[in-house]
Amino acid sequence: MRYGLNQAGFPADEFEETCSILAAAGYDGIEPNVERDGPLTTETGRQAAVEAVEAHDLQVPAVSTISHWEYPLSSVDDELREIGLEISRDMVDAAVALGAEDILIVPAVIEDGATYDADYERAVQSVRELAGYAADRGVGVAIENVQNNFLPSPDEFATFLDDVEDAGPVGAYFDVGNALRSGLPSRWLHALEGRIEKIHVKDWLTDAHRVTYPPQGDVNWERVLDAVDVIDYDGWITAEVPTYPSFPERMPADMLDTMQFLFEDGGDGQ
Repeated sequence: MRYGLNQAGFPADEFEETCSILAAAGYDGIEPNVERDGPLTTETGRQAAVEAVEAHDLQVPAVSTISHWEYPLSSVDDELREIGLEISRDMVDAAVALGAEDILIVPAVIEDGATYDADYERAVQSVRELAGYAADRGVGVAIENVQNNFLPSPDEFATFLDDVEDAGPVGAYFDVGNALRSGLPSRWLHALEGRIEKIHVKDWLTDAHRVTYPPQGDVNWERVLDAVDVIDYDGWITAEVPTYPSFPERMPADMLDTMQFLFEDGGDGQ
């Protein structure tokens, strides 16, 4: 396994400082976000990120974004959807510069009262268009399971992958904590066997309805680890958790220790 940290948990505002903290903690990789008009949409910003990553001997397994919530790839508003696609293309270009294997995509955001089938078709169209752009540049598209009222079961998720995968390299970016909100993470892992490109880890407190750090929530990690073993997944494990409110620089080392405990020791403290 190789271990990374998503931007949700970056302990410093400066990317280079975060790289330094992660490298000192023993991480293998870092997963930055690309946002509209952000630094990774410019050649200068990408080059600075490349230099920071290389200086600290880190890799970039994937590039993510939070912008697809504001600019959904399924939007009935053509302008919003095109902005979402533009951000996605910027993600691909940033991935090329940083040597990332995949970009993380939220394919749709379904609002109350929306026509689900129409949103589904627009999401398929957008992802297919993006997959072609990414394939031409040697980058994969990894669809994340999120709380977006879309593809709530692993079977529906797999069907969506069926509908887009011939357009380019498209797989799943499986999020353990998110899966608990609509089912059992272990079932998702089995259902998506062979199609999971990357794994995000977080935990989820059902009663409080919020994210927490593994294994402090309601995820049954023993079953998750058994499923990971059965499907023979040995790729990237990236934490997508919040920073600590105080002393944020301490969180990455704590989180890496937890991930290694879970995925290398199998949760066995002996």
